[in-house]
This record gives sequence, structure tokens and C-alpha cells, in this order.
Amino acid sequence: MKKIISLTLVFLLAFGVFTAISMPASIVLQLSQGSLPRALAIGAVSGSVWEGRISEVRYENVQLNDVTWQLNGWGLLTGQLQGKVRFGSPRALDEISGNSNFSVSLLDQAAKLDDAVLRFSVEQAMQQVTLPLPVDAKGRVILNIDKYHTGLPYCDALSGEISSPNIDIKGLTGWFSIGDMSGTLSCKSGDIAVTVDPENRLGLRADATLAANMQFRVAGNIKPEASLPKEVHDAVKFLGRPDSEGRYPVNL
Repeated sequence: MKKIISLTLVFLLAFGVFTAISMPASIVLQLSQGSLPRALAIGAVSGSVWEGRISEVRYENVQLNDVTWQLNGWGLLTGQLQGKVRFGSPRALDEISGNSNFSVSLLDQAAKLDDAVLRFSVEQAMQQVTLPLPVDAKGRVILNIDKYHTGLPYCDALSGEISSPNIDIKGLTGWFSIGDMSGTLSCKSGDIAVTVDPENRLGLRADATLAANMQFRVAGNIKPEASLPKEVHDAVKFLGRPDSEGRYPVNL
């Protein structure tokens, strides 16, 4: 009798695992539709829960194309949903793309990322923040994130780098390059912080912070290279009085 019960339990467990692994992702999505944000739009879904693909995911003005994922079932034994995700094409300069390893706690919903890469355009970044003056710029931004832990308002831990190989600015006489920009990423009291590398053509030395409610702040100074167009040098004069070394204050 005990042998029959044991065999029955093993069969039920194996059946449950097989069902979970082979369950189509589209069915899971339908079952969870009521708990998803109304502004979230999801395209065609294919594959299983453990390895699948979504043609596109759109939330407000952010869109991700060709989202694929792979889940590690063994992580569930420790109460973690672990896996890899990839989206977009690195070759499409106007498309958000990236990949990452991730882990989500099933107990408190805390999430972690590691070895993550995120690429997007300067234009897409500027749509997410409020600037005091209108600026037309183009280029590409690349985030290399060593680790990220969710927290309030944005993070509990963060380390990595942000860079833009080349940024072009539109002036009165046309487009011109201000070269590359880079900085280090960190988490300060829950805010996302960037320390700008001062080796740039703008001579920008600054600490930038993304605080709650998408409040973007920058504090530092700037001293453009003499080779930059005259309109750049004229524009920085509106920032205030320069110090003894000719650096203008930046407080946004």
C-alpha cells in the first residue's frame, strides 16, 4: 500500500512539473491579464513559460521588441525566479535593446540584475526627464550594469557604467559633435546616481541624480573646449558667473 501511495505521489509530482514546463506562455498571460497595468500592451506570445518570446511589449512611450526569456526551474527551490532575458537588436540604433541575468524573490518581489547591458538613443533618454531648456541631441547611450537590486524609490544597490560613444547637438548653424561622455553608476539613498567622467569636450564635471517621481538633478561645473562652436561658449554664459578657472556652475 505504501509503495502504491509513493508511486502515485511521484507520478503526480512528475505530471505537475511536466505540465508547468510545457504550459504555453500565452495561457499564463491570459490568466494574469487582470493583474497587469492597463497601459501595458503585449504583442504575439509564443513558446512556454520557461522559454518563450513576445514580439513586442509597450508601456506608455517605451517599447521593447523581440523579447525572449529562459527561466531556471531549480531556482524555485530557493524561492527565486531566475533566468535570462534579451530584447531588441543591437544593430538597430533607434531601438531599445539589451540582455540580463535576473532573479526575483517570490516572497517579497525584490528583483536583482547582473551582467546587464541596456542600449537606447539619447532622444529616448531625453523623453523621460524634464530639462530646463529645450535641446536637440542625438546619439546612443549604453549602460553596463554589474549589479542592480530594486529598492525605494529606485534601488538598494547599483554598480556599473554609462557611456555614449558620440553625442551630436543641433545648433543655430547645424549639427556638431561634443564627443563621447561616460560616467559611473551607483545607488545613493535609493536614488540612481551618475558621476560624470570629467574627460570630455564639454569639460563637464558633475554628479547627476535621478530621484523619486523622475526628478533629474545635476550639480557641477562646465568649461567647454576652445574648439567647440562659439554658440556653445555663449550658451554656458547663461549658467552664471565663472570661477577663477573659467568654469561655469551647473545646477539643474
